[in-house]
Amino acid sequence: MTLWARGRSPPPPEGDHILRIPFSLPLPHDAPPSFGFESYMNVAYVRYAVEVTGVRTGTFAVDRTIKVPVVVVALDPLGAALRAELKIGWQGDWGRIKAEERIRKMPWGDYSTVKMELIVPHLDTIPLFTAVPYSIIITTISAPTKRKGLPQPQKDIFPPVPRSASEIDFELRRHVDLQTPYFPSNPEEHVADIISKAHAPVPPVDVEITDYMWLPEEGKEDKGCWMQEATFHSSMIMRYTPTFLTEEIKIKYTLHLKVDFPGMGNTLRVEFPINIGSGLESSMPVDERALAPMMVDVPA
Repeated sequence: MTLWARGRSPPPPEGDHILRIPFSLPLPHDAPPSFGFESYMNVAYVRYAVEVTGVRTGTFAVDRTIKVPVVVVALDPLGAALRAELKIGWQGDWGRIKAEERIRKMPWGDYSTVKMELIVPHLDTIPLFTAVPYSIIITTISAPTKRKGLPQPQKDIFPPVPRSASEIDFELRRHVDLQTPYFPSNPEEHVADIISKAHAPVPPVDVEITDYMWLPEEGKEDKGCWMQEATFHSSMIMRYTPTFLTEEIKIKYTLHLKVDFPGMGNTLRVEFPINIGSGLESSMPVDERALAPMMVDVPA
């Protein structure tokens, strides 16, 4: 694309030594977003840049070139509509994924039951930079025991519910399918902690823990199980490359939720695949005053 040619294009305004040339570059509608990935024996990049060359006509003149990286994401009208709904408070359907296990603290004795449920808005795509609410509900049911006439057990019983967000592992992982001339590869990487054990989560997580509830056996009021429930409420914000697919690269995201209970191998897990979109209906406007000018010096 020729932006300006000496003698065939308007000169700068009188007294101004800088020529400003607005231009636009249409991108294919299926252009993949900017992306970078590196792992052992796996490297994949999608990069964009605008390159401008000032052609110098002197005998010993060397052309001058500047290259400016550009971040590209695909348009996402559906995500833009969902973003608007999320900002005013989600009123649509909710997606739920559940897990349940029978566990015991020692290799002998009766089994207890643990349940976990992850609740997120039922979205075809999660738009970038938008708070998406979620809830995690963890329920514990003790092994059969005697109530002894007590309204609440005298001490915490097995299995205990998590009492703080630091007892939960909740993370976003990315699968990267690569097609290379040698062999296909399917590495996976940790992208972000949604709830981290290493530091206080952002945004903060609200925790609600119920009192114990007695579940009597049929016909036996003094024999049954104690049940307790913990609920964690917060929101997550996606700031990562949107999901995309090409012949060479395919990426997809999954939410991984894990809770460990006392005892060997007493772990409860759920996985929730998600699709991330840009949430943009059009190109984002840029404040030209905030940009450092880059100029090509082409002397006469």
